[in-house]
Amino acid sequence: MALLLPFLVTGVCLFVTYYIYRYLQNLYLARSNGCLPPRRYPHKDPFLGLDFFLETGKIFSENRYLPELLTRYNTYGPTFQTNLFGTPSINTIEPENLQAVYSNDFQNWGVEPLRLPAQDPFCGRGFITTDGPAWEHSRALLKPGFNRANIVAGLEGLGKALEKMMDKIPSDGGTVDLQALFFDLVSVPGPHFYLDTSTEFLFGESYGALSNLTSKDSQAFMDAFDYAMFGSGFRIALGPFKFLYQNSKWREACKITHAFADKYVQKALEYRQSVMSDSSPNDKDNDDASRFGSRSKPLLYHLALQTSSPLTLRNEILQALMAAQGTTAALLSNVFFLLARHPSVWQKLRQEVLALGDEEPDFDRLLHMKYLQNILKETLRLHPIFPPMNRIALNPTTLPRGGGPQGLSPIYIPKNTIFDTSSHVLHRQPSIWGPDANIFNPDRWDNDNPNSTNDHNNMSESNMRWHYMPFGAGPRACVGKYKALGEAAFVVVRIVRRFE
Repeated sequence: MALLLPFLVTGVCLFVTYYIYRYLQNLYLARSNGCLPPRRYPHKDPFLGLDFFLETGKIFSENRYLPELLTRYNTYGPTFQTNLFGTPSINTIEPENLQAVYSNDFQNWGVEPLRLPAQDPFCGRGFITTDGPAWEHSRALLKPGFNRANIVAGLEGLGKALEKMMDKIPSDGGTVDLQALFFDLVSVPGPHFYLDTSTEFLFGESYGALSNLTSKDSQAFMDAFDYAMFGSGFRIALGPFKFLYQNSKWREACKITHAFADKYVQKALEYRQSVMSDSSPNDKDNDDASRFGSRSKPLLYHLALQTSSPLTLRNEILQALMAAQGTTAALLSNVFFLLARHPSVWQKLRQEVLALGDEEPDFDRLLHMKYLQNILKETLRLHPIFPPMNRIALNPTTLPRGGGPQGLSPIYIPKNTIFDTSSHVLHRQPSIWGPDANIFNPDRWDNDNPNSTNDHNNMSESNMRWHYMPFGAGPRACVGKYKALGEAAFVVVRIVRRFE
């Protein structure tokens, strides 16, 4: 032990020296860039910030997370710093900072160090878990599956499933839980259902959730996928302590998910081999026509045309499932939650829909129905699908606002600093949206609104890129945005037409 003591002392001294050096270096770089520190959260544990972590876990378990976020920002201002397991975390809703992170300074911010170590056993490397060239490659693989033609073709299958869903809505004015039906209709694995239209879009097969025909294999996959995704999210929340999550059930859920997805990956690779052997474009078109008919080509098959790697295909399709989980279903649930409480809005929407007569609006028409789109935008403003968003600094950089006593100076950002923002809080700021920021008002999106009494109520989406971010923004903005909006508009029109 006496022999080891000098080495231990030397190690501690080197660590302290390095820590002091980095602190002085960061201080010098901050001052040389005119940066000042932001307001700090008053931690009870200044070393690891465990008080903040435990409090956040508590309010999350009590379903108070979003209201508490609003309270925190109202208390500490639009930019403040917290401690996340010893790592500085900048919490901000300043539009200038959002623009820097998601666009102007995009190359210095990423997600891979946050997500990949925690999610790798579940879904590996893909568009959700990587940065740089790997992310660019994944994004390029996905884009063809979300082209306009594929989205439009997918509406046919959605229409058939929707007819089944509407038959489950009482015609005598009885009560119905629309949210459960919406999650059956347009989502992916939830607590109980493997849901039709998204699985058809992604894998090429529907599992008949609406007809109660779900197989045992797909039910096992649903349960495993849901548990594996939950475990991955918990590992992300644990940060450097993710190793504490030693859960054999989670590992087994990952294996079940992989085995199920691999069966469909193999089918997609067989499709790839068939297409590659076709001697002409006409042969390829005939093959697609016989295989898919008028349905959209599944996303997995689009991916298989671009890569023959089974692991890449599995990772990308699982991450697509994660990204799609409940997006459109949650939007529809929130739309009808708000419409049920605003009968005048319902009547105005019904007038717009009934004015179509017998016309079946196509995809482009749906996206240009003014009042319907106003309702979708306003719903996403009050209830964004992805309320928390974060990044991590890949390199030392700066944020343009939030430092100093007035919060107007730039902030120096050391490498590995966490960036946390919330569209839920951003979308409810009176300084942006006016005194009625918490009120459902679709007319605020109408540029010709004669009743507008606040400049912020008279805006277009193009002018609000960094004030309104329901699908993110910048290069990593949600690739399925128009699919979600098109599907939601399609469903709303059909339901409004059928029910008074």
